[in-house]
Amino acid sequence: MIPAVARVALVCLLWVLGFGPAACRCADRPDPGGPELACEQKGTVYLADKVRVGSRDVSVRAVHGGCSACPQLLAKGAAAGDPCTLHRVCAENCCACPGRRGAFTASACNGGECATQAVACQSALERFGSELCGS
Repeated sequence: MIPAVARVALVCLLWVLGFGPAACRCADRPDPGGPELACEQKGTVYLADKVRVGSRDVSVRAVHGGCSACPQLLAKGAAAGDPCTLHRVCAENCCACPGRRGAFTASACNGGECATQAVACQSALERFGSELCGS
Protein backbone atom coordinates (compact mmCIF):
# COMPACT_ATOMS: atom_id res chain seq x y z
CA MET A 1 0.00 0.00 0.00
CA ILE A 2 2.79 2.44 0.86
CA PRO A 3 4.48 2.07 -2.57
CA ALA A 4 1.17 2.91 -4.29
CA VAL A 5 0.74 6.03 -2.16
CA ALA A 6 4.34 7.04 -2.84
CA ARG A 7 3.78 6.55 -6.58
CA VAL A 8 0.65 8.76 -6.55
CA ALA A 9 2.48 11.41 -4.52
CA LEU A 10 5.38 11.33 -6.99
CA VAL A 11 3.03 11.63 -9.96
CA CYS A 12 1.27 14.57 -8.31
CA LEU A 13 4.58 16.24 -7.46
CA LEU A 14 5.74 15.90 -11.06
CA TRP A 15 2.43 17.36 -12.28
CA VAL A 16 2.77 20.30 -9.88
CA LEU A 17 6.34 20.94 -10.99
CA GLY A 18 5.37 20.72 -14.66
CA PHE A 19 1.97 22.39 -14.70
CA GLY A 20 1.60 24.32 -11.44
CA PRO A 21 -0.47 23.67 -8.30
CA ALA A 22 -3.77 23.34 -10.19
CA ALA A 23 -2.50 20.15 -11.82
CA CYS A 24 -3.55 17.91 -8.94
CA ARG A 25 -6.96 19.36 -8.24
CA CYS A 26 -8.64 16.55 -10.17
CA ALA A 27 -7.08 13.87 -8.01
CA ASP A 28 -10.58 12.76 -7.03
CA ARG A 29 -10.16 10.03 -9.62
CA PRO A 30 -9.04 6.80 -7.95
CA ASP A 31 -6.13 5.86 -10.17
CA PRO A 32 -2.70 7.54 -10.48
CA GLY A 33 -3.55 8.54 -14.06
CA GLY A 34 -6.58 10.51 -12.81
CA PRO A 35 -5.13 14.01 -13.03
CA GLU A 36 -3.80 13.36 -16.52
CA LEU A 37 -7.06 11.87 -17.78
CA ALA A 38 -9.28 14.60 -16.37
CA CYS A 39 -7.09 17.65 -16.82
CA GLU A 40 -6.02 17.01 -20.39
CA GLN A 41 -9.59 17.58 -21.56
CA LYS A 42 -9.43 21.30 -20.73
CA GLY A 43 -10.60 23.40 -23.64
CA THR A 44 -12.50 20.61 -25.40
CA VAL A 45 -15.60 22.13 -27.00
CA TYR A 46 -18.95 20.30 -27.13
CA LEU A 47 -21.68 21.51 -29.48
CA ALA A 48 -25.28 20.59 -30.15
CA ASP A 49 -27.01 22.81 -32.70
CA LYS A 50 -30.79 22.68 -33.14
CA VAL A 51 -31.52 19.61 -31.04
CA ARG A 52 -35.23 18.95 -30.56
CA VAL A 53 -36.18 18.57 -26.88
CA GLY A 54 -39.91 18.07 -26.56
CA SER A 55 -41.49 20.93 -28.44
CA ARG A 56 -38.42 23.19 -28.22
CA ASP A 57 -35.31 23.62 -30.32
CA VAL A 58 -32.22 23.76 -28.11
CA SER A 59 -28.72 24.85 -29.11
CA VAL A 60 -25.98 24.41 -26.51
CA ARG A 61 -22.20 24.90 -26.36
CA ALA A 62 -20.00 23.78 -23.47
CA VAL A 63 -16.24 24.02 -22.91
CA HIS A 64 -14.49 21.53 -20.61
CA GLY A 65 -12.68 23.33 -17.81
CA GLY A 66 -10.22 20.54 -17.02
CA CYS A 67 -9.19 20.94 -13.39
CA SER A 68 -9.46 24.71 -13.36
CA ALA A 69 -12.11 27.08 -12.18
CA CYS A 70 -13.99 29.02 -14.83
CA PRO A 71 -12.03 31.77 -16.55
CA GLN A 72 -12.39 35.25 -15.05
CA LEU A 73 -13.58 36.64 -18.37
CA LEU A 74 -16.51 34.84 -19.95
CA ALA A 75 -17.63 35.41 -23.52
CA LYS A 76 -20.11 38.24 -23.73
CA GLY A 77 -23.41 37.84 -25.51
CA ALA A 78 -27.14 38.35 -25.27
CA ALA A 79 -28.66 38.16 -21.79
CA ALA A 80 -31.02 35.48 -20.53
CA GLY A 81 -34.45 35.93 -22.08
CA ASP A 82 -33.16 37.74 -25.17
CA PRO A 83 -34.18 36.25 -28.54
CA CYS A 84 -31.79 33.83 -30.24
CA THR A 85 -31.62 31.08 -32.84
CA LEU A 86 -28.29 29.54 -31.78
CA HIS A 87 -26.11 29.47 -28.66
CA ARG A 88 -23.55 31.69 -30.42
CA VAL A 89 -25.45 34.89 -29.61
CA CYS A 90 -25.94 34.10 -25.91
CA ALA A 91 -23.62 34.99 -23.03
CA GLU A 92 -21.32 32.30 -21.65
CA ASN A 93 -21.97 31.05 -18.09
CA CYS A 94 -19.77 29.41 -15.47
CA CYS A 95 -21.03 25.98 -14.37
CA ALA A 96 -19.84 23.67 -11.60
CA CYS A 97 -19.59 19.91 -11.98
CA PRO A 98 -22.06 18.45 -9.48
CA GLY A 99 -20.38 16.58 -6.63
CA ARG A 100 -16.92 16.91 -8.18
CA ARG A 101 -14.08 19.35 -8.53
CA GLY A 102 -13.96 21.20 -11.77
CA ALA A 103 -16.07 23.50 -13.84
CA PHE A 104 -17.08 24.17 -17.41
CA THR A 105 -18.61 27.04 -19.34
CA ALA A 106 -21.89 26.86 -21.23
CA SER A 107 -24.17 28.98 -23.36
CA ALA A 108 -27.57 27.88 -24.61
CA CYS A 109 -30.47 29.02 -26.74
CA ASN A 110 -33.58 27.28 -25.46
CA GLY A 111 -36.83 27.67 -27.38
CA GLY A 112 -35.75 30.89 -29.08
CA GLU A 113 -34.48 32.61 -25.91
CA CYS A 114 -31.03 32.78 -24.35
CA ALA A 115 -31.04 30.51 -21.33
CA THR A 116 -30.40 31.52 -17.74
CA GLN A 117 -27.22 30.25 -16.11
CA ALA A 118 -29.10 27.41 -14.41
CA VAL A 119 -30.79 26.28 -17.64
CA ALA A 120 -27.60 26.59 -19.72
CA CYS A 121 -25.61 24.53 -17.20
CA GLN A 122 -28.36 21.92 -16.87
CA SER A 123 -28.77 21.66 -20.66
CA ALA A 124 -25.03 21.11 -21.07
CA LEU A 125 -24.96 18.49 -18.31
CA GLU A 126 -27.95 16.64 -19.79
CA ARG A 127 -26.38 16.61 -23.24
CA PHE A 128 -22.65 16.14 -22.43
CA GLY A 129 -22.53 15.31 -18.69
CA SER A 130 -20.24 12.29 -18.68
CA GLU A 131 -17.76 14.01 -20.99
CA LEU A 132 -17.84 17.34 -19.14
CA CYS A 133 -17.61 16.13 -15.57
CA GLY A 134 -16.48 12.52 -15.67
CA SER A 135 -18.50 9.50 -14.76
